[in-house]
Amino acid sequence: MRRIILSFFASILLASPVALAAEGKHYSDPAAAAKVCKSPVVWVNPASAIYHLQGSRYYGTTKDGFYMCQKAAESAGNRQAESR
Repeated sequence: MRRIILSFFASILLASPVALAAEGKHYSDPAAAAKVCKSPVVWVNPASAIYHLQGSRYYGTTKDGFYMCQKAAESAGNRQAESR
């Protein structure tokens, strides 16, 4: 049981925005992200685990957040904001 709990918490830590920051997969500048990304660049709000596409209202505007490749954002457990 202890092994299951430890592996659960390890997977959460590896998928967290902090772990992704250590891996260098987030950017403070969309141009820097665009040089690396094969998928579209998105703005990730780590508090809500939601990402915003370029052209949307909150792209690059939330208090805490960073630019990231869309595929990496989805792999980290983030989801796309609902369009309204």
